Amino acid sequence: MSEANVHRLPEILDPDDPDAVGYLERSLVASPVWQMGPRAPETAISRRDPKLLDFLASARNAPLGELEFDVLAWTITRWFQVGRPTSGRLSASFGDLARSLYGKKGGGKQYALIREALENLYAVSIDLVVIEGVEQSPVFKRTKRKRIIQTLEIRERIGEVVDHGREASEDGIEVELASWLVAQLDAQTITALAWGVIRKLTGISKRLAIYLAAHSGDFSPITRHTERFVVEMSDGLYEELGITASRERQRRATVSRALERIAEHDARYSLLAVEPAGESYVLRAERTIGADVLRLPGQLAR
Repeated sequence: MSEANVHRLPEILDPDDPDAVGYLERSLVASPVWQMGPRAPETAISRRDPKLLDFLASARNAPLGELEFDVLAWTITRWFQVGRPTSGRLSASFGDLARSLYGKKGGGKQYALIREALENLYAVSIDLVVIEGVEQSPVFKRTKRKRIIQTLEIRERIGEVVDHGREASEDGIEVELASWLVAQLDAQTITALAWGVIRKLTGISKRLAIYLAAHSGDFSPITRHTERFVVEMSDGLYEELGITASRERQRRATVSRALERIAEHDARYSLLAVEPAGESYVLRAERTIGADVLRLPGQLAR
């Protein structure tokens, strides 16, 4: 790993810091189960994974919405900050988490939202369904179920204790990430997220920004200074982004508006557009070579 590509993590992620970078495990970023469209998140969702025709991805027991995504990204970034413990355990105060999400310590309403998101992440299970079989042989469905968070502890003050010699401790959390997730993170199978951009966007524009981050490694040089990513506008892409409009023109317009909102907050892209390509349309993204937000977290001592 080159020193130029190593990012020393600050103790607190600041959504107002243009250089702040959050991290999330790569397969979780790319999973189609995140619900960030206009509809209320459902507690159970199943979608075909666009990368693998015979795979279905589903989430059960809790919704996975915008705040759940950001809280999980913060939790994984925290895991790197505290030295990548092999146990997967990490702790923080609610104040640390609130400041990273909202730019200030926050109040009771924000704490309640954060707690609900943590509980949803603890309750949810991610299923990967594989359809196996060939012609003239039995067909089987194999389901692999994974937890994201193994244990969750929440510490809340329920009364006042007078101690003139010590500062009162804040409410806090302790999280243990699932072992499979720790192994993935330890192998640096991660996606970097422009933290301020992700926190400023909502809905389809947020989901699309996350989609572009997940495909950051798929940009290809087109000149000495510019690289490009192109994807066809398809039913599978619309489903992955949570776009539910029935008419193709409406769906393209939704993507175009989302790209405009991303461009307002993310200066790395020199072009974000939906363009005709033969008989279909494509999403085209261009940026300066080297403008990728991906900076690997430093190899901190265990």
